[in-house]
Amino acid sequence: MKIKDSQFVKEDKYRIRTELTEFLSQPSDKKERPCPGCRLSFPDCPSIHSTNHCSYKCEEAHKQMSSDPIRYPIEPNIVSMVYCMYTLRLLMPCWSCEGHENSDNEIIKFPKVWFYSTSSFYVKLVSQAISSFRSKRIIHYPWLVKILPYSQSMFTLTYSLEPAIELDTNYQLSLLQKDIVTIADNLRFEMFKLAEKYIEESNKSPFRAKTL
Repeated sequence: MKIKDSQFVKEDKYRIRTELTEFLSQPSDKKERPCPGCRLSFPDCPSIHSTNHCSYKCEEAHKQMSSDPIRYPIEPNIVSMVYCMYTLRLLMPCWSCEGHENSDNEIIKFPKVWFYSTSSFYVKLVSQAISSFRSKRIIHYPWLVKILPYSQSMFTLTYSLEPAIELDTNYQLSLLQKDIVTIADNLRFEMFKLAEKYIEESNKSPFRAKTL
């Protein structure tokens, strides 16, 4: 079955190009610290603006990325994904869980990250990137992005990045947590590649422009 071309007004095309351009302009963690409000300094690099130690492997990252670092530091096996979200700048993490097992080693909570975004197109890039990782078999299990029924404000949507599997099936939490690290290590690069491709091909779009 061939999917019929949609008709977009020119303003829609311009908006998406603007959003993609803004996304591509966001600095990496080597150019600007991603952790909100981080003012850490180190003996070998006393500047509070230096990014030399910026990484999800930073010993303070689990605290720097939490709004309540004393009571609720980021759990160790989800730090990489929360950090990755912060490096994207325009997709803001708001809750996370590293996943948990019961005494019988059965998974009772999946690893996941909730985040919000003012642009649904950024979320589309996340979803496409995750699909690409699965097709390339660099992650063990399928993952998906879900829209949640509540949001940070009336102007945003909140999403969940989580495994596309059921709790009552036989999966290994350790492999899910390895997937998290793989996704975190590759997501920004893949999303940037997709964004650049969309901009490059936008003038060759098969969609017909519709005037207002």
